[in-house]
Amino acid sequence: MNLFLLAVANVRALRRRLYGLVALVSVAGAVCLGALGIADRAQGATDTGVTESAANRSITVDRPDGRPGTPQLTDRTQERLARLPHVASVQHRAQVSFGVSTDAGDVALLYATTHRPALDPPVTKSVRARLFPLRPGEVVAPATAQGVDLSEQVGREIEIERTRYVRPGEGTGVTGHARLVGVYDPTWQLDGPDAAYAADSAVVTWAAERAGEPSDRYLGTVGYDQLTVVADSARDVPAVMKSVQKLGYPAVTLRQQLDALPSVLELIRVSGRLLLGVLGVLAFVGAVTVTGALSRQRAQEIGLLKAVGFRTRAVLAMLVTEMALAGAVAALLGTVLGALLGGVGAALLRGSTDLAPYVTDRVPLPTAGTVLTLLGLTVLVVATGALIPARRAARMSPTDAMKDW
Repeated sequence: MNLFLLAVANVRALRRRLYGLVALVSVAGAVCLGALGIADRAQGATDTGVTESAANRSITVDRPDGRPGTPQLTDRTQERLARLPHVASVQHRAQVSFGVSTDAGDVALLYATTHRPALDPPVTKSVRARLFPLRPGEVVAPATAQGVDLSEQVGREIEIERTRYVRPGEGTGVTGHARLVGVYDPTWQLDGPDAAYAADSAVVTWAAERAGEPSDRYLGTVGYDQLTVVADSARDVPAVMKSVQKLGYPAVTLRQQLDALPSVLELIRVSGRLLLGVLGVLAFVGAVTVTGALSRQRAQEIGLLKAVGFRTRAVLAMLVTEMALAGAVAALLGTVLGALLGGVGAALLRGSTDLAPYVTDRVPLPTAGTVLTLLGLTVLVVATGALIPARRAARMSPTDAMKDW
């Protein structure tokens, strides 16, 4: 008789006695899988917020405020950083606030920002396939800003108001128009909340106007708000960052920024890893307990099998296979429950403004390889736990097995 088919028949006959083990392992596996899925997807969302190549090679250089001996981030500074060894490019960011008015009378305060090719915002709606570089008079804004929905204004002329310097502490409003050519996902905030992208010439003109500086001198005096230094390769980043810091500028790699998950999601990640160990212990102890109890209850059955010619190895294989099948059923149930649990947990986390950008999947599960590995390990641990009591039962002689043991 085929041992596997015999094991399957025994599992069906003994299913009521296996409910406890299956429930224990499946629930533990579901909690573990749900936690790992949320943490894995959260890290994935963080990694894909910026293209991996740019993220691994980018260094953010901020204004040297509080460092009087360090020059501002002027056009000369940009050229100086571009000449450092292993630097592929230096991309600038300048920002200046301006107001936007919609046809419905809604008003939002945005920050005109120069676009950096290494950090493309995730555009959700636009008038053309390739928006950047922007043309003069064009603006790309967040889809929503301060409760104002700007997505319906794409393709239209919008009224903008900026500030012109008059004297220290005093300015006057200047009204103008721009064409909104696209909107991006507002959860993407690497250039700060409510950043709106405009052509470099427009941003510099508006910033110079606000500062009371001639636009042709602004970049040589006031300079940029931030520079992004892109290294030749990821392995060149540490050396480039040290060179930038030696010049007196505060610098941080974009990779360091992307690795900083919110504390709640970090806790979920750690919990998921701890639950892996708990799952293994529960599966092993459960298999030892259930196999030992079933072996004692089935002593006469085992004795009959030995009496009709079943060898010790065959009986051992049958008992272990039974528990492996129970472990497989528990692992599959745990996967289904884990998907449900992960979906519920993700829905709850999306209710938080800070966490929503990291948990976008409705059913967050780890990668297929991780899920298959977890399934296989669950079955292996259950089978290993069943091995010790099953070996003891399989070694009994037919005479001893027929007794009331």
